[in-house]
Amino acid sequence: MKRTQANDEFLRKREARRRKIRRRRIISGLIFFLVALIAVGAVLSLTVLFPIETISAQGSEKYSSEEIVSVCGIKKGDNLFVSSVSEAQIKEKLPYIESIEIERRLPGTVVLKVKDAAEYACYLIEGKYYAVSESGQVLNVYEQKPQELFEIRTADVKCVLGRTAEFSGENTIGLIDEITSLASEYSLSLDRIDLTDELAVTVNVEQRFSVNFGTSNNLEEKFAHLSGMIKNIDGGKTGKINLSMWTSINTQGTFTEGSVE
Repeated sequence: MKRTQANDEFLRKREARRRKIRRRRIISGLIFFLVALIAVGAVLSLTVLFPIETISAQGSEKYSSEEIVSVCGIKKGDNLFVSSVSEAQIKEKLPYIESIEIERRLPGTVVLKVKDAAEYACYLIEGKYYAVSESGQVLNVYEQKPQELFEIRTADVKCVLGRTAEFSGENTIGLIDEITSLASEYSLSLDRIDLTDELAVTVNVEQRFSVNFGTSNNLEEKFAHLSGMIKNIDGGKTGKINLSMWTSINTQGTFTEGSVE
């Protein structure tokens, strides 16, 4: 009797192990099948499925939808989810485009959402004026200075249409940003920033004054002093303001009436 019970217990355990092994094999097979199915679906979705049938662009006032689509690098028949655009390549051909995003719509539509760049300032380089956006993207080249843009003169800038202006000097762009920010803070309209002489940083403002700041030291305090001086100068006068000797100890500035270049 004992021997029979022991045999039965052994058989039950062996059968339980076999059932576990069969379940594991079934589960493994199902997992493998699902993975293979997902892989096949992914390959099909990236190759055969979801071809692009319609491409359009919207948001630009500078360029037509056809112009943008023609240079975007996406073609009908491309896969909806794999296709992409190169902003750098597009901007070289259509420099007024500041940014472009892809909106994908099933089953096969691509809409390019475009944001135009606006002219903000211009760099004078070898007698030509390179208009740039506020982010520094070079948008256009003019023979004459556009009246609505303020001018920037510096010896270390390189401008190429569709690209961001590049500077050989490490501090130039930071100085330009500081000057434009301070001018805005004190509600002074900029006409020109001249950084060709680092010991005589000159800024023309309000179409009335040429201001010599000297070095870029204490610019914030110098702008505050400039704002106070302008308020005390008769509204019909133009001329040169000299703050080149201004320090925290010698807080003096001079105004010489005359014409401004």
